[in-house]
Amino acid sequence: MRTPKTDGLSQKRQPSRPTNAFTLIELLVVVIIIALLAALLLPVLAGAKSKGQGIKCLSNLHQLSIAWVSYAQDNNDRIAQNMECYATGFATDPLVADCQPGQPYASWVLGDVSNDGNACPETSPDWIIHGLLYPYVGNPGCYKCPRDAKMGAKNVPTIRSYSMNCWMDGVPNWDSDSLAKNLPMVDFAKLTAINVMSTAMALVFIEENPYTINDGYWVQDLAAPTEWMDCPASYHINACSMNFADGHGQIRKWTDKNVLYGTNDPIFPADPTSGDLAWVQPRCTYAPQSQ
Repeated sequence: MRTPKTDGLSQKRQPSRPTNAFTLIELLVVVIIIALLAALLLPVLAGAKSKGQGIKCLSNLHQLSIAWVSYAQDNNDRIAQNMECYATGFATDPLVADCQPGQPYASWVLGDVSNDGNACPETSPDWIIHGLLYPYVGNPGCYKCPRDAKMGAKNVPTIRSYSMNCWMDGVPNWDSDSLAKNLPMVDFAKLTAINVMSTAMALVFIEENPYTINDGYWVQDLAAPTEWMDCPASYHINACSMNFADGHGQIRKWTDKNVLYGTNDPIFPADPTSGDLAWVQPRCTYAPQSQ
């Protein structure tokens, strides 16, 4: 039997086998799209995280501010002492009797968180717990900014990021060490006394630079208008958190390159192109002669 002839065009073609695999070009397109999305989203996510940490930092300072006011209300308007590390009676141990609340050398917080190779006693929460404000706070975590990753000499996270303005019942009064004795400045011992310069202008707590933070006593001197005494921190994208005697807080962005660079020096020059120091100083205290 003869098989009928058929031409190639009339032959029924077998369908090609379907496949789910991507071609190389398709894979490259997908990778590029993912990379572009990541490049767009990561800064947004990082910014959201930073903003969240800033809010938490301000919340910490708000808690300290409430404690600071509550302490004064319970102590005949007297502000919690703020002891300098070179002051007579400064705590060398958190359990020293004379440094406990109600005793002559008590302070809003005890200890020294400088990272200078010492035995790092500042890593113990006792330095916070035995401070004057802790009974009103109740949480050691409120004393540290969530962006502060500073480690002590034993490679253990330190416990405090904040310092208190030395003009808020500082011991000793920094005015005695002022660079210009002919410009006396006011050291506030009582809460109501701050009204003379406006509570909204009076700085209480501030984040201090991890290179200079030691005691809880943060110094600025109106008699030295071109020099920083202690350095503010810049944890929040070139900015730091602070709060004031009326309870409000803010995050201040710095432009002073010497502040942003950081320094181990306790006293260093202000950047002459920046107005940061001129902004900070009148919020620390005032000199009656200059009014």
